[in-house]
Amino acid sequence: MKSKSTVMRVLLASLVPVATLLLALGSPAGAHTGEQSYVYLDILEDRIEGRVEFPIDQLNDVLDLSIPQGRDGALRGIAENLELLQDYAGDHLAIGDGTVDWGLDFDGFDMLFVNAGSYAILEFEVVERFDSVPRQFTVFFDGIIESNPDADAFLLIANDWGTGTFANEADDLLRYTSGNTTQVVDLDDSSWWKGMSAVIDLGIDHIRIGTDHILFVIALVLPAVLVFNREDGWQPAPTFGSSLWRVMKIVTMFTIAHSITLTLGGFEIIELPARGVEFLIAISIALAALHNLKPRFFNKEWAIAFGFGLFHGLGFAGLLSDLGLDRSNRIQSLLGFNLGIEIGQAVIILLLFPVLFILRRTLAYTWIFTLGSIALAVVATGWAFERLFETDVGVNDLIDPVFAWPRAFWVMIVAAMAATALYAFEDRRRRLRPLPATAVAEDPDDDEVLVEV
Repeated sequence: MKSKSTVMRVLLASLVPVATLLLALGSPAGAHTGEQSYVYLDILEDRIEGRVEFPIDQLNDVLDLSIPQGRDGALRGIAENLELLQDYAGDHLAIGDGTVDWGLDFDGFDMLFVNAGSYAILEFEVVERFDSVPRQFTVFFDGIIESNPDADAFLLIANDWGTGTFANEADDLLRYTSGNTTQVVDLDDSSWWKGMSAVIDLGIDHIRIGTDHILFVIALVLPAVLVFNREDGWQPAPTFGSSLWRVMKIVTMFTIAHSITLTLGGFEIIELPARGVEFLIAISIALAALHNLKPRFFNKEWAIAFGFGLFHGLGFAGLLSDLGLDRSNRIQSLLGFNLGIEIGQAVIILLLFPVLFILRRTLAYTWIFTLGSIALAVVATGWAFERLFETDVGVNDLIDPVFAWPRAFWVMIVAAMAATALYAFEDRRRRLRPLPATAVAEDPDDDEVLVEV
């Protein structure tokens, strides 16, 4: 009974501290409804950049065009009518200090395809340069609204360190209607901590939704509750402490590795094509999983974590390019983002590791370990194929529902309860796998080995 109570203490002590944090993490909402236009602004240290997004069907009505709604057709249609669209956007958008407009330079375009309809994206930059961008300014916008008084539009701050806003796609700041087309943007409620805490949240959120990084951690942690020798293969680790030490080494080396390349990539010292980096990340998951099946660096998963962690760091660095960061806040952004990644990673391990440790002595864990490693290798190979050939074979359609939030949290809770029940069932029938001979010789009482926890 002492053994079982210890198992429950280990499980509860690991799950309770992270439950509140996990339940507080939400899923981002989508902003586009297909009915409104949107103005996004990036507030940088010395300049303002942004984009206007118009529903293509409304642009067709207003400008008497026939731009298709599909992805390829929409891009061609926007390119063919680009000058007309840019002139229209420039005539209906103005940014200034209330007395003088600063001027806009439209350069670049894209399209957005959502279920509600396609959008034409017209990118621009404010011509004026500042020692420090004003925290208050006016924005006039009546695109589509001037032709359709029932239409409306929203202004969103996409990126702004001072207010802790990064990659914002859903939280609008101002609404434009036919009777309200000139409004004041007020960003005075800003602070260093808002920026830092927001970047930390971004790092946490990236781990939460970054399925490939989650699977890499799982591939490394699966063998951490086992030990390998050439005669007997994988055997249950003797103590909780020894398993925890192995996990700590894995996490530490992974952290050091991805911190190095995240920093180098964040400062643009090393730059690799995103496609190549994502391909290498997928390969790293496959190789780590295959190593579980036929180990070469057995009991040294920390070395694998360090080597492949370098590629994952470059993947993290690629995300920073989308945050609107310039050199004035890049150091703190790198630190905050990396801290968020570590927090997210720690949460995953705190949830996963106790479950695996409890299961390690059950016969079921042999199947979980083997089939899980095979599944990880297959999924990662599918990702590698998709990323190398820029195609979609549906891997994410299979994987994402499993890790969707908050479903993943409840899956782990159910798994924890099932693991505890299975351990108790196997223990009553005396079918638990024996500990390695060296561990038994040191402490022949299995219960006492667990009491060491």
